[in-house]
Parts: sequence; C-alpha cells; structure tokens
Amino acid sequence: MNNYNLLFLFLSILLCACEGKGKLDPDPTPDPKPYVIPDPNPPSVYKYGLRELARANNLLLGAAFTYNEYAGDDSLEVVLKRDFEAVTFGNEMKHDCIVNSSGICNFFIADTMVGWAKECGSQLFGHTLGWHSQQQTDYLNALISRAAAADAAAAAVRAAHADFVDRMVQHFDTYAWDVVNEVFAEDGNWRTGSVTPANYHVFLWGDYYKGGTKEFVDTAFRTAREALAKYGKKADLYINDYNLEWNPAKLEALCSYAEKNPDVTGVSSQMHCNTDLSEAAIKNMLERMVRTGKKVRISELDVPQGNIPTNTQADVIVSIFKIYLDTVPEKQRGGITFWGVSDKNSWLGKGKNPLLYDTLYKRKDSYRALHAFLLERAGGEEALHLNGEN
Repeated sequence: MNNYNLLFLFLSILLCACEGKGKLDPDPTPDPKPYVIPDPNPPSVYKYGLRELARANNLLLGAAFTYNEYAGDDSLEVVLKRDFEAVTFGNEMKHDCIVNSSGICNFFIADTMVGWAKECGSQLFGHTLGWHSQQQTDYLNALISRAAAADAAAAAVRAAHADFVDRMVQHFDTYAWDVVNEVFAEDGNWRTGSVTPANYHVFLWGDYYKGGTKEFVDTAFRTAREALAKYGKKADLYINDYNLEWNPAKLEALCSYAEKNPDVTGVSSQMHCNTDLSEAAIKNMLERMVRTGKKVRISELDVPQGNIPTNTQADVIVSIFKIYLDTVPEKQRGGITFWGVSDKNSWLGKGKNPLLYDTLYKRKDSYRALHAFLLERAGGEEALHLNGEN
C-alpha cells in the first residue's frame, strides 16, 4: 500500500470517528445491569424516559432546577427532556428574585428559564407566592420605615404582597402555584418565626395582618383566585409544607385548613426524607391528604442515603411512588416533583446524594428501580407501544 493510500485510510477513519458529534446524551447507553429487571441486559430497557412511564401511570413527574444549573450544563437539558414533564424553579420565582429594592418586578431571568422549560416540553409550576424567607427585605423595610404609623406600615406591606401575587399570576402561565409555603410550626400552630438564617431575607408577612399568619394565608389564596379570574387563567392553588409525613399535628393543621378554605385546590408535602422513613408513615399522610378532597402533590422529594440505612434510597423512592399511586385517586393526583435532578446540584450539599442521577448525570440504582417499577405498573413495553407512548 503506497503513502497516498495510507493517508486516505487514515482520513476516512478520522472522519467516521467525528461523525455525529455535538450535544451528547449524558448517559447514551443502557446501564449494563438494570435494577430489578429479569433480563440482565434488555436491549431497549430505556426506550422510554421516566416522563413517558409516569404519564402512562396517570402521573405528572417533575423536577426542580435553578438558572445556574441549566446555564452551566447541557446534560440537564437532555435529562429534563427525557424524564420530567413538569419543572419548578428552585429560586427564580421567589419574591427577592423578582422584586428589586425599588419594588420593580424584573422577570428577565425567570422568563429565560420559562423559555428553557418550553424547549424541554415541560409544564411550569409556580413557586412561591408567599414564604417566610427570600423576600426583598430592602424594599419592604423601606416601605415600613417611610410609614407614619404602624397601621400605615402594615397597609403598605399588605398592598405590596397583593401586588406581587397579582403581577405573578398575570405574567406567568403555570398549571399550579404554591400560594403559601411553610406557614405552620411543628406543633401545628400558625408560624410566628422563621427557620432560615437572616441572610435569606427573612420577612414574616403575617406580622402585618391583624389576624396574623392565618389572615395572611386567607388573603394570599383569595388574591390568587381573584387574579386567575381577572386574567382568564386556570391553575391549582396549593398550600405546601414539610415534615408532614412524620408530624401528625402539622399534617392535621394543614389538611383542616385546606378543607375549610374553598380557594385552596391542592395540598402538598415536600418530603425531604431519609431512608428510615416507614411505609406506614407515607400511607397515613397521603390518606389524610386525600380526605381533604383536594389535589395531592409531593412537591420537593429527595432521599439522602443514611449512614446505617434501614432501606436503600431505591427502596424508599419506589415505596413512595407505589403508595402514592395506590392511595391517591387519579382525579386528585397533583404529581410528584424531585427537588433537583443530579447529586451535583442538590441543595443539601456534597455527600448527601439524594437524587436519581449522580454528580456525572449517570443513572443511579434509584433511577433504575423507579424506571422498572413504572414500566411494570404500566403493563410493560408492549402495552406502552399499543397506547402510543413512543
């Protein structure tokens, strides 16, 4: 073979190696040993993403992400398109991210993320219209300091919150909102303090209502409902809190309030839980939430692996999904959202590893287990194909 032939062969090999390069699927091939699958290496085990499998089980599956996560990693886009049909912005729709120190709303970052969600074919969940943390305290404290008397200060704060709710509902098209977040104390009474550090812009809206936190919550739901009607929109309105799976007093307080307020159309549990969580606790919580007659949602799911776990992370996540699907009627299913996608960006920090993907966006055992569970519950790949899930 002469030198020209050798050169031609080398260039041909190089060209073939370069073909198809571009944005890569972060996990393009099936894992070598899928979890809880009889066949050790079925050729099309990941033909369907989690979003399709969840949809086949009449479940809306979501994930949270932040601006910096998405802007800095193309892998996240690939995973969202494949696995999650709904998205929640981790911070970018909160008061201190939208309202500046002059009280002006700046939607630029959130609108950019809305564009990304649309590119991924994902629905938007609004989080949150009222919280005890991440308020624009520079603006709100200025309103208070300028007021001539306490009553005037309270009126200014209430007007600021009503304006925020109205503007958010007008501006964003969502399928649902967290109208209020974490408004109950652990003893089941209305919150009168914050559990976040002051540098998270702590501000208790309820301090500026004569009826305290309850009046703030009543007003928030009424304002959100009126804004939806004014702008011709429809969205579910949720009350959201944490520790409901193991705290009966808090669970009962939230559910009782929801039952008495017709403006509340959904109840949700964050479920930042550990691997020692019992199935009985999950079932008890969901059964009580179902009895409200409202939509029932798991809003911020993550499961960090314990040092001496009673169960594996995969066991717990599959149990949560199974009990949810067995307990919550289809018409009341508000969906399940993971609070993040990859362990790389969990709010819990390094080493907790609470999500379905590892720090390199590789599927973990918990992903494999959930995929296998949802696929089997949907009737297998043949049933999905017949139903047009492809």
